Amino acid sequence: MTTGETIDVGAVTGKLRVLAQDKRHQILIVDDDELELALIADRLESHGFETVRAANGVEALRLIEDHVIAVVLVDWEMPVMDGIELTERLRARGLNDASIIMLTVRDSILDYQTGYRAGVDDYVSKKVRDTELLARIHAGLNTFVLRRALREAQAALADALTVKY
Repeated sequence: MTTGETIDVGAVTGKLRVLAQDKRHQILIVDDDELELALIADRLESHGFETVRAANGVEALRLIEDHVIAVVLVDWEMPVMDGIELTERLRARGLNDASIIMLTVRDSILDYQTGYRAGVDDYVSKKVRDTELLARIHAGLNTFVLRRALREAQAALADALTVKY
């Protein structure tokens, strides 16, 4: 950017909103409680989102290979692999664009610290109302879009700076 150029923040924000509302991005819901899994998926699908469902962390890791996941809603306490271990594995695998939202009844400071260290982006109570859940999903989608755009811009910049002899 040269001196005197300005960024149209409104246009950028508007574009992000449009990108974040792109329903092609899937939401992965991971919960061992079949009823809870179905209820959350139905709530999101009724608002036009495409969901992918997994009953545990191991199943979620397999599904990640075949889907473009923008947001992961994951239960903390699950058999086989809990939400913290799943989050750590997803981040270790390079799933760094997706926004991970911990869906839990746990709410102590220590729990939050544990989750954030593992790579969790946000927390939602299992009793969350639709308005808050949708707001968190949209925030997660915005995060996904921004992370992806940043990674693409960094790659383009690296290519531009590469001296070719």
